[in-house]
Amino acid sequence: MPITRENTSTHVARRAITFTAATSFGEVGAVPLFTVTGEVIINKIIPYCTTNLAGGSATLSLGVTSGVADFVAATTATDIDANEFWVDNAPDANGVAIPAALMDIIITDNIIGTVATANVTGGVMEFTVYWTPISVDGNVA
Repeated sequence: MPITRENTSTHVARRAITFTAATSFGEVGAVPLFTVTGEVIINKIIPYCTTNLAGGSATLSLGVTSGVADFVAATTATDIDANEFWVDNAPDANGVAIPAALMDIIITDNIIGTVATANVTGGVMEFTVYWTPISVDGNVA
């Protein structure tokens, strides 16, 4: 097998989600965040809240289609407030070390949020993903 040289530099993908309780935007079920093709390493994923989440008893987890809480376990949505990093089920203001569950993860599935219990009816989250392709078609968009 010949040795190939590929572009293995780190890339960045960002997405903001405004929760409205609509399908794919906070209704109970999947909230698509990033489409993944091929194989990629998620060097870091940083979820940050810019506007308080609302939704009574709603919960939100962060993962991939085959593991909906691979990155962050289900968290009561109303506990995720503006200016907080959502890196575990107790969001942190100002700054926090990135936990292992959000770093150096190899995936092939799409990255999603999963809403359970009730709809997330309001709020805004920003998701920043630093990633590196492994396969020739590796991409996060």
